[in-house]
Amino acid sequence: MKIPFIFLALLLSVAQLFSQKSDSLVFKYNNQTIYRYGGYFLKGNERLTYKDLSKEFSISDLGLAGYEKSRKYKTTSTVFRFVSLAAGVMAVSVAAKGQNRDLAYGLLAGQFVTLFIGMRYSILSMQSANRAIWQRNKDVLFPGR
Repeated sequence: MKIPFIFLALLLSVAQLFSQKSDSLVFKYNNQTIYRYGGYFLKGNERLTYKDLSKEFSISDLGLAGYEKSRKYKTTSTVFRFVSLAAGVMAVSVAAKGQNRDLAYGLLAGQFVTLFIGMRYSILSMQSANRAIWQRNKDVLFPGR
């Protein structure tokens, strides 16, 4: 009794494998969707940077809006991180001169505050980019929905 059941299961799995090779949805998924791989993005076998993504959002209006929002967050994050770096350098400079300890502590506190704000905007940028890519992939796989 087990042999016919095993044969039937094997036959169905082999038939399913052959049917997926010609499926257009599987082809679209493998070759046209974008996913994150560390600091880069992959589309099929092509490696994309964050700047290259803007060209890929011509299909999806909602995805393009999310990408632009992500770019704004990333720019804001970069500005806050540079301000944090400048505050740190100034804090070390003031502390090395030994002139005003309160100013050095204030600059150090300002450095941490701007660093945390920059990190928050960086997280918002990644979340917006992920949502935009998800929307773009949805529009590629299921157009008109």
